[in-house]
Amino acid sequence: MHFHLDSLWHAEDGAMEFALINCGDTPVTNPRLVYTTLVRTLRPSRCTGATLVRRQANFHEYTSEDGYVLNPGETWRFTEQSLTRPAQHSNEGPKSAGVVLEDGTLVPVFASELQAPAALGKATPTENAALSCGVLPQPNRVEVSHWCANAPMHYAVAQRDLATIQAVSHVADLTRRLYPLAPVPFVLTAKDDVPQLQITTDSSLGNEAYRITWQNGQPTLSHATNQGLLYGLITLAQTLTNAYQNAVNYGVPFTGEISDAPRHEWRGAHLDVSRQVYPMEQVLRYVDIMAWHKMNRFHWHLTDDEGWRLEIKAYPQLTEVAAFTGMDLPVLPQLGADVAGQGGFYTQDDARHVVAHAAMLGVEVMPEIDVPGHCACVLGALPELVDSEEPESYWSVQGYANNALNPAIEGSYTFATKVLEEVLDIFPFEVVHIGGDEVAEDAWMQSPKAQAMMRETGLKGTHELQAYFLRQIQDFLADRGRKLGGWEEVAHGGGLDPEKSLLFAWTTVEKTAELANDGYDVVSTPGQAYYLDMALSDAWYAPGASWAGFTPLDKTYAFEADNGDTALQGRLKGVQGCMWSEHLTTLERRNHMIYPRLNAIAEAGWSEAENKSFERFAALAELMPRL
Repeated sequence: MHFHLDSLWHAEDGAMEFALINCGDTPVTNPRLVYTTLVRTLRPSRCTGATLVRRQANFHEYTSEDGYVLNPGETWRFTEQSLTRPAQHSNEGPKSAGVVLEDGTLVPVFASELQAPAALGKATPTENAALSCGVLPQPNRVEVSHWCANAPMHYAVAQRDLATIQAVSHVADLTRRLYPLAPVPFVLTAKDDVPQLQITTDSSLGNEAYRITWQNGQPTLSHATNQGLLYGLITLAQTLTNAYQNAVNYGVPFTGEISDAPRHEWRGAHLDVSRQVYPMEQVLRYVDIMAWHKMNRFHWHLTDDEGWRLEIKAYPQLTEVAAFTGMDLPVLPQLGADVAGQGGFYTQDDARHVVAHAAMLGVEVMPEIDVPGHCACVLGALPELVDSEEPESYWSVQGYANNALNPAIEGSYTFATKVLEEVLDIFPFEVVHIGGDEVAEDAWMQSPKAQAMMRETGLKGTHELQAYFLRQIQDFLADRGRKLGGWEEVAHGGGLDPEKSLLFAWTTVEKTAELANDGYDVVSTPGQAYYLDMALSDAWYAPGASWAGFTPLDKTYAFEADNGDTALQGRLKGVQGCMWSEHLTTLERRNHMIYPRLNAIAEAGWSEAENKSFERFAALAELMPRL
């Protein structure tokens, strides 16, 4: 269930009006509204449309008339006239609110600020040449002839179809989370002098496209799909919010038009939670910031040598043992803030919550379960997956010995498929990323079981063994209607079907075109430009990694994934920023490394190259939210 509460101050008679909108899918009978507010009700109550049930200090509870049904999309309005004093500020309305259902369940409610007693007056135009729209990523086309002399605080939305009010309330809530000091951009109930946002459908627009036109300060948003509606609302929310934050440089159009659609289908952001365990609230905020920048693919890197982060019911050892590092554990303390080790994991309910939260904001979640390499924590927790006769004979680039699932052990396939069965049940997105990277060149070559397998099958060397293993995983996923995602090394050894794969090019800027030439659909995420753990400069005290050089903001911003190679046409699916967490031991380091480089990648994913301007971007990026 989802509810949106607007409140309005009526200075002429000293009354406060409440408007509760049912944004959910089911009707609610006999709802009761509870809220806390500084301006309190005095007894006896003089309320129309509801009855005061309880009031203690700042807590209030009102009930509807007996038998009243609040249907989806409908509004329950009531007005209280017996109050302690006139309201003076927007935060003197409801600070928190909830709906009490008939069975006593309390459902939290999103509450907008108390609306002002009067708007700023009739909207008037100005030709202020210093203003621009504060929208990032930059839209395809922006034409503004006049600006609002006084920018509105928010727009009122009159439509009551469920999809529209849900999207409006979600974007209002998103804005509140990211900018708690700014007015919410949209209200569903308002006075007549608040600018009205009209929302219309236009089937000629693309799947993610939208168009906004302003006439006399009144906007009209046109879209063809819910995704286009969402992106148009986010653009409006950014316009209002940044005009509020910096009225000298950013304004709200009085007359003009924005016409917009994304450049790339895949606009991704990756987060490694194996090396450092991110609290749930930071994972959700990361998704929020992605959505604010119209990024649509969250690549959740859930497992690696250092730790397993997803509850798997078939293998409790993964969260009992493999999710932790320690002095007496299979994986010793690694690159964390605590030399004694660290640990933690996300339950399946946690993961489903992230998926649902992301879906509400137009973001799909691609999980990564790393196989066959990067499995040191797995093999430490499940020793039955180890060839006991294999000596310590190969080491990953990170220094882990014998850290890859052995393709000659039947249990490796059982493990991978049982894990993926549960992963598929949690994550509905078409692509499941299986890693496939950084298996040491001579892995398994001293395993007697692997030697026997190569003799029986004719397979030669590490690459062909890995390809055999991954082919079984690809077939398993394909049988269930899914596609295998993987790092570029998935192409090693041959044997995988490119039409059932999506690869991520990371080692060089040239690798994207090379994979496309081999027939693979590919996402460009080169370490030299889009790895956000790379240091921002070559200064000694600049934090970050160095294997791909250093990556200042202007380098990330300037990089273009499309190098003109004809093979990329139809094969380049988009771009992605990758956040590896070895160096991100504090929130301060996370913000320093991720932003604003991730903002730059968002613009590369959405905006056409000719619309990019580093000077414009750098100024606006300073107003964007952080973790």
